[in-house]
Amino acid sequence: MPFCPKCGKEVDPTAQFCAQCGAQLGQQASVARTGLDTLTKDAKAQGYWVERLIAFVIDAIILWVVITIISVLAFLPMLFARPLSFSTFGGFLAGFGTLTALSGVIFVLYFTLGDFSYGRTVGKALFRLNVTTGTGTRPTLGQSFIRNISKIYWLLLLLDVIVGLALETDYRKKFSDRYAGTIVVKS
Repeated sequence: MPFCPKCGKEVDPTAQFCAQCGAQLGQQASVARTGLDTLTKDAKAQGYWVERLIAFVIDAIILWVVITIISVLAFLPMLFARPLSFSTFGGFLAGFGTLTALSGVIFVLYFTLGDFSYGRTVGKALFRLNVTTGTGTRPTLGQSFIRNISKIYWLLLLLDVIVGLALETDYRKKFSDRYAGTIVVKS
């Protein structure tokens, strides 16, 4: 799809003028090479990613509250068994570190099951964002897992988004969405 060379707005291939800024298009209308190009020029694309980021933060807060409660409940008996003992405190920290490592797995499970069962998570639901396949159906469990595996560690998720935007022309797709055949759409 062509984009206005002046404002970057997506335009109709047959249009002579940009509906957004009025610039004359003619031969100057360019085809966006990547999602990053679109993201730098289109306010709609920027708003879309702001909503996705906030939705993710909401989901992450929900998960961290649950993980923290589980951590405290799991290691609270140890504190009462030998209060103020260095070995108890060390065991608590080691156990908390184990749960922190498992939190990546919990993130993947939460997002995978949310996308598979409902087509969205709590955060996405607040912004009316849905995960669908190319045909508009809810993703399978395998597709949901593939698109969410990068959530096991924050750096992998960041790379998934950046590489996806750099390689894909659709600004709504992460790299893993490309292989899962999924996309997040506004309903």
